[in-house]
Amino acid sequence: MIVTIQKNGTVMKVSSLGAEPQSLVRDGIEYIWNGDKEYWFRHAPLLFPMIGPTKNDKIAAKGKEYSMPNNGFARDTEFELVETKEDSVTFRLEDSEETRSKYYPYGFVLTATYTVREDGYEAKAEIKAKEDLWYTFGWHPAFSLDMNGKGTDLDTYSVSFEQNEKLDRKYAKDGVFATEKDFVVGDTLQLTRAETDKGAIILPGVKSREVTLTSTEGEHGITAFMGDMPLLTVWTCAPKHGQYVCIEPMLSFGDTTRPIDIEKMEETTLLKGGESVTYTNFFRIF
Repeated sequence: MIVTIQKNGTVMKVSSLGAEPQSLVRDGIEYIWNGDKEYWFRHAPLLFPMIGPTKNDKIAAKGKEYSMPNNGFARDTEFELVETKEDSVTFRLEDSEETRSKYYPYGFVLTATYTVREDGYEAKAEIKAKEDLWYTFGWHPAFSLDMNGKGTDLDTYSVSFEQNEKLDRKYAKDGVFATEKDFVVGDTLQLTRAETDKGAIILPGVKSREVTLTSTEGEHGITAFMGDMPLLTVWTCAPKHGQYVCIEPMLSFGDTTRPIDIEKMEETTLLKGGESVTYTNFFRIF
């Protein structure tokens, strides 16, 4: 199911599969990646309850092992449509016999609400715990490089931070993170295919609450408001070069060296039974 919402000429489409945005158009410009299967078939998935690969694609919880796809199972699961308005849509994913027996033995309710504005969209996720559970969460939106004209090169784009940063870069090599010290020093990260071909640019400990993607070849871009997310990931496919780049606010990003016991992972957060947490991020387009 695809739901269309709009606000003052800005039109957004969101799928019930994964509660995933498919399109964001303003003034005839498409800002979200089109999902060309030759490169990457997704558009802007949400990631829950795991981010990054685990050893043998497994987690352990409550004394048993479970399958856990890279970046969690929510992005490939059908959500229930809860509410639609002219400018917003809400989807809900609740634990089921399948999720508890196959992936994640916890009771939860994950509610995702997208609200389109004239200058972008707000993404809000509420996680309710029916029992004590461990999780991580993040957004994974892919933005079209063609927002500044068809074929605009990734190497013309940069990510600017609202304040000076000193950030190490983590990137995966065969499922294990290597670290490059002081990868970002200052307020700008120049993007290049040479760097994205190495893998995702994973930047823990970002202080800036706003990061902005722009190109020297045009006036259009996006600003991601990080909200409560301390980690930023910048990624695009390799070795094929698709016309998109992902700007991803996240809670955490782990690799295959972490213990499979979800309670022992440094990357996971405990949410007590009966409690809830909400993450709100805004993506401004211009």
